[in-house]
Amino acid sequence: MKKNILKIGAVLVSALIGFSSCNDFFDAIPGETYDMESTFANKSKTEQFLNNVYSYVPDETQERFPTSGRGGIWCAGSLETNITWDWHISNEWTMGMTYASSSWINYWFIEYYKGISKASTFIANVDKCVEADANVRKYWKAQARGLRALYYFMLFRSYGPVVILGEDALALDTPLEDLLKERNSVDECIDFITSEFDKAAEDLPSKYNGANLGRIDKATCKAFKAKALLYAASPLFNCNPDYAEIKNNDGKQLFPQDAANEQKRWEAARQAYKEFFDEFVATGQYELYKVNNTVGEVDFYRSYREVTSGLHYDDANKEQIFVRVVDHQNHTYELTPYHAQVDDSSIRGGLGFGTTQEMVDLFFTDKGLRIVEDPDYVEYTGVPSAEHYGLAEDYNNPRNPSTTFMKANSNLTLKQWANREPRFYVCITFNGSTWVNDATGYGKITTELHYNGNSGAAKASWDAPYEGYGVRKMAPQNRTEGKHSVNLLRLADMYLGYAEALSACGQYGEAMNYVNAVRARAGIPGYGNNGGTDVNGFDYITYPENRTDVDKRIRRERLIELAYEWNRYFDVRRWKVADMSIGDDWIYPSYHMGGEGGDIHGMNYKKDVPEFFEKVVSETRVFNKRHYLFPIPDEDIRRNPGMVQNYGWSAE
Repeated sequence: MKKNILKIGAVLVSALIGFSSCNDFFDAIPGETYDMESTFANKSKTEQFLNNVYSYVPDETQERFPTSGRGGIWCAGSLETNITWDWHISNEWTMGMTYASSSWINYWFIEYYKGISKASTFIANVDKCVEADANVRKYWKAQARGLRALYYFMLFRSYGPVVILGEDALALDTPLEDLLKERNSVDECIDFITSEFDKAAEDLPSKYNGANLGRIDKATCKAFKAKALLYAASPLFNCNPDYAEIKNNDGKQLFPQDAANEQKRWEAARQAYKEFFDEFVATGQYELYKVNNTVGEVDFYRSYREVTSGLHYDDANKEQIFVRVVDHQNHTYELTPYHAQVDDSSIRGGLGFGTTQEMVDLFFTDKGLRIVEDPDYVEYTGVPSAEHYGLAEDYNNPRNPSTTFMKANSNLTLKQWANREPRFYVCITFNGSTWVNDATGYGKITTELHYNGNSGAAKASWDAPYEGYGVRKMAPQNRTEGKHSVNLLRLADMYLGYAEALSACGQYGEAMNYVNAVRARAGIPGYGNNGGTDVNGFDYITYPENRTDVDKRIRRERLIELAYEWNRYFDVRRWKVADMSIGDDWIYPSYHMGGEGGDIHGMNYKKDVPEFFEKVVSETRVFNKRHYLFPIPDEDIRRNPGMVQNYGWSAE
């Protein structure tokens, strides 16, 4: 009987949330079967159980194969990315062809509830492991509790309020009627998630490093608590009138409509961020990552590239808060251009992760201005004349001239791609750009994305981006390098989240201080209205001190700083701007209509230069109000009469 306790427990959960099957936690060890008693009597097996609970932490770089690697569709499901491979599930999502009955929509629902169930089983049984010291058991239990809260948050951000199973693992004699539960409300979900993070934090060390990197610690719990409260305060979840009629069968309101408490949710988020910064940043445990050049100046390009590349995950990197260390070779392949002229797998891949003109235009110029504000930025229509392309000399990193962004050329590059902020060159591969590995046996490699170029459609076929731009962020020097870290939460995210909460509470100057810290590391001027210069000696850029205008700047900064790090998909939704009809030139360019839907643009990738430079529609996407949240999987709606569906969704 005891041999099947884990499996039976999972089957009981399946009755509640629709699992078609659930693997034993030791399924990675063929032929081995353990019962509950022997598992938790043995220290090694108990730790293996905890490691299996950790296995549900997502590897977000597995976006090409999300339903096999616990990644998501977060880049490709937003305007950040267009995956060229037509079979990819993100194309079904962006074309509006996903339904509550779609085969993949329940993947994260199933996987995170598996992780939740296993975490609860571990919490309920770990103290039976007397082979382990009591202090060790305390740490283990707190880690499992923090992971369980994290998995609930991951469910919440995609599906909205879900069923909270509670503290204990399900008992074998639980009546069926007690399993078919109704959804909890937004406030109940957030209260549970944040209280669990708090409880876990009480028993965890401040910060894990070294061999324990990737373990959930006190700082991680406090940071994710703040982020969960930020989500709860955001317009999607906080008094959203569109969701007013989403109620349980007994009339219980799932999305709060109590205007009297709307501001209190922002204040709770602000307080949680303050607690994190007071405890962990003010004491120097965390700081924004910076690298100096040979004369002691901050190298803005290298600083941002290193902290986002996933290669620098040692103790010297004080910006990383929660990471997963994995083999990124799937992702490095899809970020590396084809480079037909070389026979070296370390610098040759299949650039299937294209990015849009909308994202290219989001990045600031080197003055820290939007392209529509900078008088030196010159736009064109149609096929540009020669005055708009070509460079008379190499364009290099101003703080390290040995790093070339693009070589002198007569017709490969647009002048628009010069004089942009350093983050642009970290994030975007464009026609005529110099590849990140500048010490190859072939010298510095120029990537050509026009039709007959070395990485264009004529040579690379479906491994050439349809927009004529590729995602570069996280691309390594050597595509076949081994382990990398997935930045699931880093300090810059916390700076900008705190700024958002401060702005919502009317503290505009303080909010801008946190934005300015991020901009300073990026090498662009800060915002200020009292004259003077910022820490880099740049003159401040003035701004209107009101919530609308401050929020615009915070949001724009967040979309750039965290680009291609799996945040935009959720941010534009929680801000409730993803269905913006006409671009506001802050989140979407004014030429873009439809928010996350509508026409997306890029270079004319089936042409050679100069016709390649014509900005054309590459795809038309669909975004309706129902796409703010995933649907609750149809099989769970049909199985459980108490489960209600999200706004606008049906089985077909």
